[in-house]
Amino acid sequence: MKTNSSRVPDNFKTQFQTFKMLLKGSAMAKASSYILIGTSVGFMIAYRDNALQIAFLLIGVISIVFYIINYLSLKDIKQKSYTQTSLVSSISKFKTYMAQRKKYEIYFMGIWVLSLIPVANTYFKSGFKAMFCAIVYIAIVYLMGNLAYKKVDRTILILEKDMQKQL
Repeated sequence: MKTNSSRVPDNFKTQFQTFKMLLKGSAMAKASSYILIGTSVGFMIAYRDNALQIAFLLIGVISIVFYIINYLSLKDIKQKSYTQTSLVSSISKFKTYMAQRKKYEIYFMGIWVLSLIPVANTYFKSGFKAMFCAIVYIAIVYLMGNLAYKKVDRTILILEKDMQKQL
């Protein structure tokens, strides 16, 4: 027969693993941002003869770099010890981090997508098609991002409720 004390560490382990999963998701967002930078640099190399396209692509790269530096840093959230109170503190910091990220992500992604319009214009040979594709892409990113943020918010809420029960 198991006692209540043997159940608490298992619950903490599950909570800790869930939190680590959230951190991995944020690390993947950072890696995705590096892929966007790589894409822009690739286009810069491909269109190196067109200064206007290079300038727009550079604006997109700067936007993403600024976003990475200011909104994707997890250094203050890393779990320092394996205690319930440190996990509560880390979850609280992560919640604040996600709120900031959610608030500004679409703006920086939008700037990046808009920086691709001259390249898309060259590819499609139509400014209308380029703008249409940019708008559709931004809308898809916005919708998918909102769905992902809602899922993360639900996960954080469940973690917080579970931890309040234990404390």
